[in-house]
Amino acid sequence: MKKFVSAVVMTAVILSLLSMSACDDQKTPESTVSVTESTIQSSVVVSVPQESSQISWEESKTAENAITSEQMDEMTSSVSNCQYMPQFASQGSTFSAKSVANGKTITLIADDMNLSYTQLVAEQFKVAAEAAGFEKAITAKTDGSESSINTALNNAVNDKSDIIIMFGDINKDKFSTNIEYAQANGIEVISAGSINSGKNDHFTDHTMPVDYVSIGKYLADWTIIKTEGKPNVLAVNCTDSALSNTIASGFKDEFEKYISGVTGYCTGVNALIGENGDKLTAKIKEVLLKDKKLNYIVVFDDRMIDSALSAVELAGVKIPVISTGGSDEAFDFARYGKIEMLIAQSYEWTAYGMVDYAMRILGNVTIPDEQYVPFRILTQEVISNAIDNFGGLGGNFNRICFGSHFEYGYNSLWQV
Repeated sequence: MKKFVSAVVMTAVILSLLSMSACDDQKTPESTVSVTESTIQSSVVVSVPQESSQISWEESKTAENAITSEQMDEMTSSVSNCQYMPQFASQGSTFSAKSVANGKTITLIADDMNLSYTQLVAEQFKVAAEAAGFEKAITAKTDGSESSINTALNNAVNDKSDIIIMFGDINKDKFSTNIEYAQANGIEVISAGSINSGKNDHFTDHTMPVDYVSIGKYLADWTIIKTEGKPNVLAVNCTDSALSNTIASGFKDEFEKYISGVTGYCTGVNALIGENGDKLTAKIKEVLLKDKKLNYIVVFDDRMIDSALSAVELAGVKIPVISTGGSDEAFDFARYGKIEMLIAQSYEWTAYGMVDYAMRILGNVTIPDEQYVPFRILTQEVISNAIDNFGGLGGNFNRICFGSHFEYGYNSLWQV
């Protein structure tokens, strides 16, 4: 019998933070980054209010210790390794997926099925769930509204789902009643796609542990390397996105570790997703016109890339933009050189990882400390080489840049 999870208890649960990098131990280099050795210090603090996920930027005290040449070499090597083709890796033990999934129903409730990235994840989720042997795999038709998500939770109970995965930027505080209703009906609820490894999302029974903080770390490292230790960064954060805030915290930790107000600084632009478009463009443009020393724009949500690029054009400046994301649109921005770099997320790997995690819970199989979902640094050169290695554009960008070997890896893991 499943516990009826109290909202008060769940909001207090925090596990220890893991530090494993998602880009370690990768092979087949297609591009490298070179850097001149320099001495750097530390700088920006991003504080997260206790009762809010919004990010604020403040100037911090200068670091006591300067970065060494050895640390710069390590940073450069790490960024270079993250440009390689990821290889399948799983810490979990093998198990019979069909024995676990047979006769069961799994439901995916995403934040907004109108988003292209979410659609791609949902499509692959159904493919993975069917391959694993689930009798029924349901992807709820959400549109970003609270009513659509509440309806999806109620439908999951009516459909007699065995497990629910809530994926993306869903504020669980707003859905506590229906989450607990599902739990009271014996349904396990998983949070996936926004909270970092080592933390449990509010009200859910489990949170799929993925190292999203490392994305922010690599974004910070890139600006430090490319500016030879003198980055003056404009960071664009989507404050109502848990994933964007998680990535921003990783960026903050790395940036403030090495850069001081003497050698560099970071200015923040916070915006709600509803401000995306002309309103956000105007915000970014205003900062660009006021601060002529800025030499990088870092975007923590790929839905805001277009606004950043538009602001650069309207301001008449030449400042490289880097971002994270997993959509086809984000890939094209990098492929055509409109942004200098993209840390891409594999939507196929993400979907398979969610199905694997759900089955481990249902089957009482060992759950790894971290569910490996790889990220890859993509530049125009890296993408061009990846396309050549793939034999042309005969597949989606995910297959071109992340390969298909993960399917064989999961099939072996699942004994199918």
